[in-house]
Amino acid sequence: MRAFAIGVALGMVGMAQAQHVPDPSWEEIDYAKSVLAEIQPRSIAKRREYCGFIGRDTDGSLVATPAVPGTVASCLPIWPRADEMRVVASYHTHGAFDLGYINEVPSDIDLEGDIFRGIDGWVATPGGRLWFNDAAAEETRLVCGVGCLPVSPEFYKGLNGPVAKRYSLQELSAKTDGG
Repeated sequence: MRAFAIGVALGMVGMAQAQHVPDPSWEEIDYAKSVLAEIQPRSIAKRREYCGFIGRDTDGSLVATPAVPGTVASCLPIWPRADEMRVVASYHTHGAFDLGYINEVPSDIDLEGDIFRGIDGWVATPGGRLWFNDAAAEETRLVCGVGCLPVSPEFYKGLNGPVAKRYSLQELSAKTDGG
C-alpha cells in the first residue's frame, strides 16, 4: 500500500483535471461499489491489489478506468486522458486477507495518495468492507461493513483488531504503522 501512494506521487501526470466533490452521491457510492464488487474476486484469487480511477465522461456519466493489477501491497493506476474523463476518485482493492498487513482499513499511505492528488478514494478490503477516503477532510469513512463486497476465504473477523467507522490520517497512521 505504501508503494501505491509513492508510485502515484512520482508517476502522476495531468492532475490538474481532478476536482474534489465534498461528499459522494448515492450514485457514486453505488457505482464504486459495483466497480469494486466486480474486481474483488479476481483481486482475492490473485492475492494482489487492483486499482484505477472513477470519473465523469463528457456526457456526465460515471465511468471507471480498467483495473490495473498491482502487487500484494501496492498498485499504480494509470491516469486517464482529460478527454476520457474528469477524475473524481481513485479505487483499489487490498487483495486476499494476509496476516502480514492491517488490510481491513485503508493505510495512511492510501489516504495520503488521494489527498496529494486532490481526489477522493474508494478502498475494498478482504473482509468485504468498503471505505471512502475523503481527501478534503483528510479522513476515511466506512461506507459498508463486513460482507458488503466479496470476502476473502482467509478473512477472520477481528484479527486486525477493532475497526472504527472513521479514521483521521493520524489515526490511520497509528493503526497501520503500529505507532
